Amino acid sequence: LGHYALWNAGIHHRDVSPANLMSIGAMTRIARSWVFLNDYDLASLASQKDPLGNERTGTIPFMAIDLLEAPGQDGKVKHLYRHDMESFIWVFVWICFQYK
Repeated sequence: LGHYALWNAGIHHRDVSPANLMSIGAMTRIARSWVFLNDYDLASLASQKDPLGNERTGTIPFMAIDLLEAPGQDGKVKHLYRHDMESFIWVFVWICFQYK
């Protein structure tokens, strides 16, 4: 929900990866845990005259495939909300394989 609210406010994170997620609380069945997305150094503002929308930024193993293909590498693919959502999916897959 927080990522969606920031995106709608014009703040685009653009670098979703496990290193940029912070967990507070125990990850158990009993206790609740909160996860925060941090490290906004590669974020862009939609209100900027020349936002960083077409530059390839992010942690490569967790980037959206559209941004890794040739047109994305050339800056011809605008960074969309679905690209960050795809990054969240890659992070989820990575977490599933890391822990028993």
